[in-house]
Order: sequence, then C-alpha cells, then structure tokens
Amino acid sequence: MKTTVTNRKSLWLLLLILAFLITFTVLQKSTKVWTALKLPISLHHWNMITESSSPGTPLNPAASPTETELRISKILEKLDQMIPPRPFTHVNSTTSAKHSTVTILNPRDTYCRGDQLDILLEARDHLGHRKEYGGDFLRARMSSPALKAGASGKVTDFNNGTYLVSFTLFWEGQVSLSLLLIHPSEGVSALWRARNQGYDRVIFTGQFINGSTQVDTDCALILNSSTELCQYLDAQDQEAFYCMRPQHVPCAALTHMHSKNKEVSYLSKQERIIFVRSNVGVEIMENFNVISVSKCNKDPVPVKEKCKPRMTSTIPSGHVWKEIWSPVSCDLAPIKMNECLRGKFIHLLGDSTIRQWIEFFKASSKSMIQSKLLFIFPSEILFPFM
Repeated sequence: MKTTVTNRKSLWLLLLILAFLITFTVLQKSTKVWTALKLPISLHHWNMITESSSPGTPLNPAASPTETELRISKILEKLDQMIPPRPFTHVNSTTSAKHSTVTILNPRDTYCRGDQLDILLEARDHLGHRKEYGGDFLRARMSSPALKAGASGKVTDFNNGTYLVSFTLFWEGQVSLSLLLIHPSEGVSALWRARNQGYDRVIFTGQFINGSTQVDTDCALILNSSTELCQYLDAQDQEAFYCMRPQHVPCAALTHMHSKNKEVSYLSKQERIIFVRSNVGVEIMENFNVISVSKCNKDPVPVKEKCKPRMTSTIPSGHVWKEIWSPVSCDLAPIKMNECLRGKFIHLLGDSTIRQWIEFFKASSKSMIQSKLLFIFPSEILFPFM
C-alpha cells in the first residue's frame, strides 16, 4: 500500500515538473515573438560598429575585395555594357512608338492553339528615321478580356534597331496583342546614368531613444562627416548604412527611420520630356486587329509534372486563364490559401510593392483570423537597399 502511494506521489511530481517545463518554454517563445512585434526596427541581422571619420576620408578603409564585392562589380559592369550612354540633343531623335513599324511574320487568317506568332519591329525616331541601335524598353502582352486570360510575349533585341516579338498562343478565342514602348533607349540610358550618379536623392533621418529622450540624426548610405558614426553592416550582403551617433547614446538605440525625397534631379531638360506621362507606355500596335485562335486537331497536351521549388522557368513562364495562373513547365495544383497558411507566422517586409500584399491580407482578415494566422507588418523599413 505504501509503495502504491509513493509511486503516485512520484508520478504527480513528474507531471508537475513536466507541466512547468512546458509552460516555461511556451512563455519564453511568446516573449520573443511579442518583443519582435513591438520593435519597429530589427537589428538582428546587422553588425553595429562605431567609427569616426573625417571629411574626404573613405568610411571603409581599403581592403581586399570580397567575393560578394567582386560578384556585384561584375554584374554592374555587365549592366553598363548592356545600357551604354545614348546622348541626344532633341527628343525627335529618340524612339517613337507612332513612327515605328510592326510586321506579322507568316500571317494567317486563323491560328492554332499552341502556335507561335512572331512579329518584327523596326524602331524609328520621331522623324521617321530608322534606329541603328537597340535598348528600347518594350513590353509585349496578349490578352482576351472576356476569358480573363493573358500572357507575356518574348522580346529579342538584335541591337540594330530591330526586334523580334514572339507570342505563344496558349488559348482559343479572340486574342488582342499589345506592344508598349515604355521608354526609348535614350530614356533607359538616362535613368541608368542618373541612378548611378548619387545617393542624395532621399534624405534619411534616424531616431534614437535614450531613456525618455528622443534624438534625431542624419543617416545615409554615404556620410561625409567628422563626427562619430554608427555603422550598420549587413553580414550577408556586406552592405553598410550609417547614422551620425548622438552623444552618449549607443548605436543600438536606433528605433525608427524616416525618409523624404530631396528636390534634386540628375536628368537634363530634354531627358525629362521623355518621362512626361503621355510619353510613357505608348502603344505601338494600336491599329492591329485581334487574332483568331482555334483548337485545331492537334495532339493532346502531355501531362506535366507537379510544380516544385527551383524548377527551370521558360519565357514566357505561363499564362493566366480565367484568373488562374498556369505555368508552362509544370502543373500547379489548386491551393487553398487558408489551409496552406494555417498556423504560420507571415512576415511581410519590403517597400511599396509589398504593400499590395499587405492590403490584400487586410481585406481577407476575417478568413485569416479564422485560420489562426498572424501577420506582422513592419510600420517602417530600416534599410531600403536597391
């Protein structure tokens, strides 16, 4: 009898210890989660370094190039080769959507589903002269609004003023084609030059909290200052962001970042004309009729493997049909969003582009809450590297 009582006491003691351990673990994790939620700025992935610098002295001493720096340098060199300078004295010498000509190669009255439709584009300037170089920013699209279907086309630049625009006819019905001149090559070149000309287009102000005191200081990717600086270095990308350190305040006290645009432009008066709204995204194929696509008696579509991460993508990678995305290279099974995301933490971090997803999730908040999802929307982004 005594042995039974002793065993029961031991069992209860073990259960109490186990319950305590589980509770302690859960509370620890919850504390970490809510701590992360309350921080407008997360510095977990950043190494903080305090350093002094004087005007004219590089912030980072000369060091042997890292593998990341070499890779970035090669990418930028390649981009410079792809986007060479295209100076011009008058907007009339830039590419004109109205004067450029398009020709359907091997035209037919009716096309079959799965066929490829090729179009030859000859770029011309506003005086009708044929362009002798490429680099125009073109956007090719095909669509059937009644079917809620659409796809992208493939643009091949021959770098001599001519382009091959290819459309894969994914579906049957009446298909409209579109080829927009987003920016002429001269505009693309101007944007690339302006992008590389300086970092002072955006003014950053860092907010440090020291007890009950708030201190604002200047921050930037490059700061020429003799005062002590806080360096926030991304360990993975080796990108650094700097703030002037307030007196007697640690670098880790940075809590918020504000930004505003400075009234500065690196574009000339002639270049700015290119970017007037009426000159952006002008239709080249304005007078083209719709294309009729039939099923024809073709072989059945082969069964595709199920989509999985890191699969090789094609151009175009797929099409939309009745508002559902259909990849070319694999079969995408229907996904029930609530079931897929149930019980998960969703962290959305980014610029205004990611805001579209934020608004979408907000609009779907009722069903999300029912699925016990937690979305973390950072109110401010600390380091907007491009």
